[in-house]
Amino acid sequence: MTRTDPAQYPAKAADALRLFNHATLPKRDGAGIAYPGTIYRAIGNLATLGHRLPQALDHIALSLTDLHRVGHLTADHSTPATHTTAAVKALRRAEQLAIELTEALERAHVATGPLGYGGPFDDTDDDL
Repeated sequence: MTRTDPAQYPAKAADALRLFNHATLPKRDGAGIAYPGTIYRAIGNLATLGHRLPQALDHIALSLTDLHRVGHLTADHSTPATHTTAAVKALRRAEQLAIELTEALERAHVATGPLGYGGPFDDTDDDL
């Protein structure tokens, strides 16, 4: 049985976000995202991602703690305990920041909900 490397999933999410960034790069003649409905959906999807980040960070912190607890870690310098403590502390802070990020995205999502588009439509736009 082949074990799937869990690190591939955040890598795929990072790649997807890079593609989003390229697709929404502002253009000389206008916005990178032409319609408020697309903006609304994008913010909603980013908020969903934000909701899932704290659990992912918690799982990493718990796994690292367990590896240390059972003595399966070594360190190139200092001690495994020093590095584990620093990493877990940083992951716990990242969890809190992810919660704050998600709350801000939810506020942006609510704020963009009532917006509509009142300009001309471009039939060649795949942003509809």
